[in-house]
Amino acid sequence: MSVRDVHEVLLTDGKIAYTTVMTVLDRLAKKSVVARHQESRAWIYRPARSKADFMAGELGQVLDEAGADRCEVLAALVPTLDPSELGALASALDRAASVLGDRPAREGSGARRIDEMQEVAE
Repeated sequence: MSVRDVHEVLLTDGKIAYTTVMTVLDRLAKKSVVARHQESRAWIYRPARSKADFMAGELGQVLDEAGADRCEVLAALVPTLDPSELGALASALDRAASVLGDRPAREGSGARRIDEMQEVAE
């Protein structure tokens, strides 16, 4: 999206100066929050990371703030997950265990970890 495109979207929410949008996008690019390339005379912006990567980073910061309670906070999330999310989490735990080598990846081992986390949360 160009600065003009972003400005037009933001105008639907109220009055905002074009230069303000341009400045904010420039600062976000310098912080690597957005990536940009030039087409003719206009900068074209896009997110630097996927939404999932961004949200994972935000969740990581929240967990960092939890400090010693980090595992308890993670376990408390488990009961809020639907079956497909639990399956995705179990698969991710299996992959992580296999890569990290802390425990061999076995069929259902991630599911057992989910069950363990649910017990801790209860």
